[in-house]
Amino acid sequence: MRVDIMQMWNCFRRRKKTASIFLVLTVVFFSGSVFSEMRIWEEISGVQVKAEFERELFDSVQLRRPDGSLYSVPLENLSAQDIKYIRTMIPPKIELSVRTKKRSKERSKNITRADYEQFQDDINVATASVEVEKKSRTDYDGNLRLEIYLVGREVFTPDIYRLSGKRASQVKFTEENKGIYTFEASADFRVYMEYNYDLRGANYEGHLVVVVDPKGNKLASDTNISWLKDEANVEALRQFRVDQFFDESCTKRSAPRPRYYNSRREF
Repeated sequence: MRVDIMQMWNCFRRRKKTASIFLVLTVVFFSGSVFSEMRIWEEISGVQVKAEFERELFDSVQLRRPDGSLYSVPLENLSAQDIKYIRTMIPPKIELSVRTKKRSKERSKNITRADYEQFQDDINVATASVEVEKKSRTDYDGNLRLEIYLVGREVFTPDIYRLSGKRASQVKFTEENKGIYTFEASADFRVYMEYNYDLRGANYEGHLVVVVDPKGNKLASDTNISWLKDEANVEALRQFRVDQFFDESCTKRSAPRPRYYNSRREF
């Protein structure tokens, strides 16, 4: 069988060209990621430096140059534009604390019905009280996003969970709240007896609280559900609506269905 040398060479050149393009795109992509915050900083004296924000320490700002070296400048020496950038674009260090409580909720009795006709269910209200405290000394004029999720566990099918509560709020640190923002969310969890005498509904299982910056980067989180520490599960949970059913991998599940009622069931 005759081998076409020119055909092999052209094939090699095409592959080499494709690999080169891929390499260039990769370098551009990662360079953009690494230096996305690289900017020109200016002191009130006129001195300029190209760097990205590293941290604020003892009323000074540390900047990191492209070569990796650090440049420190007193905060008061920065231009008004740079100070505004720090106060609106650089998220502060925060401390997140969450307290949860549960209380029973009583139904109003329907006086027109007999006792056996009353609702035979148990309702509990779970509340998550959240406190976000700014720990950085530098002022921050931007908004953070607080997300609260309250999760229930089905009693009839315990491997299925339900998103029973979902709330979000903009975290704003002001002189009035003295750098401590508070918020809470509540949800009802109802367990009842189905027509075929199966217990249905969901009990409160736990919570997930997340705080993100304006770019969507997570600053802090708190949960008492182990599988919600997985970032992929958190992202999936964000897409669910209230009363959506799912499993521990945060994969959507169908609503649990009651078993067919057997009139010959013995008691």
